[in-house]
Amino acid sequence: MSEQLLIRLGSRADQVVSWLVWSTAAQEIIASGDLPSASALEQLGERLGPRPVLVLVPAADVVLKEVALPAKPSRQILQALPYMLEEDVTEDIEQLWLALGSVRKEQDQYLQQLALCKKAQLEQWLSWLTEAGFQPRQLVPDALLLPTESLPAAIEFNGSWLLRQGDWQATSVEHEWWPDYLELAALPELTSYSPWPGYIEQVHQLAEPELPLALLARQAQQPAINLLQGDYAPKRAVNKSWQLWQPAAVLAGVCLTLYLTLTAVEGWRYGQQARALQQQAVQTYQAAFPGESVVNLRALVQRKLQQAGLSQHEQHFLALLLDLQNNLASVNDMQLDNLRFDARRTELRFQAKADGFQSFERLKNQLEQAGYQVDQGALSNDGSKVQGTVSMRKAA
Repeated sequence: MSEQLLIRLGSRADQVVSWLVWSTAAQEIIASGDLPSASALEQLGERLGPRPVLVLVPAADVVLKEVALPAKPSRQILQALPYMLEEDVTEDIEQLWLALGSVRKEQDQYLQQLALCKKAQLEQWLSWLTEAGFQPRQLVPDALLLPTESLPAAIEFNGSWLLRQGDWQATSVEHEWWPDYLELAALPELTSYSPWPGYIEQVHQLAEPELPLALLARQAQQPAINLLQGDYAPKRAVNKSWQLWQPAAVLAGVCLTLYLTLTAVEGWRYGQQARALQQQAVQTYQAAFPGESVVNLRALVQRKLQQAGLSQHEQHFLALLLDLQNNLASVNDMQLDNLRFDARRTELRFQAKADGFQSFERLKNQLEQAGYQVDQGALSNDGSKVQGTVSMRKAA
């Protein structure tokens, strides 16, 4: 989606919340406005729908620091960062959230950029958003999105001045403290994106005035840091289409498993029947020819036929009949009728009835696997049965 929703929260729930829908493709404002407080965020969610959300928070609530590391950054060193900061912060380090920025190297020293804010404040911002139905992917200190072309740079926004002095120097100052802050900071020439108050003595140059959120939105594609890391990292978005179809997919999976189980059981049952009939055929042969061992019943029967002086056509007929009998063992609902042998084509043709079309298909597949060419005529319903004509002959 080429549109992005920017929401700028206040430090307290009763402060004004500003929002803007920004077209990243056209680099222009689609819509913008202000909400009287965080409690009105739910109305905004209902109006603007599922756009990607970038949330800006007051830079005054976030402390930016650079920490000199004892060696090249490693997992162990980064885990020790809270203990390295204990003497530099006035609050209990356990109550602060540390978000990692970039690492830069200055001569032989590695410097880790850090953003610190109170966990309670971060969780409060997130609760306002989630209760309103938003799922923010990024939470960024607002002043860190001021342009870096002409630093220091400032803009007035909702009763405060956002100020960025460097790549990792940014804050926001309430309007009434702005003159005192500038006097203490002794800044060089300042670039202002808002009309400058005439009563404040500060060397400055005026840039093209712009809506504050629009100015920040232009830099929002690559924010310097995202406070939503670690325990606060956004959860992977759930595909709503998958949520819709998940019950059907689960049901289909259950049905497929049940079908495969029943097919396996049926195959095992037919296999049992085939083995029983094969054993019965072996017993019949041994009763007729006692004392002979049976390894390949089909080869033995063909040899006996040759010894009996039967013609080649008769041998073919009996061989076809024997194979048909063996394969019918697993299609126990099929009844044969009107059996014919075509000596010229060495083809056995028969009519049959079965409980369903699947029986004919199963017999055809089995005969083909046994090396026969099978031609199946049209099948038709005859009451509760299915009837048709089948011919089989040795494949060329």
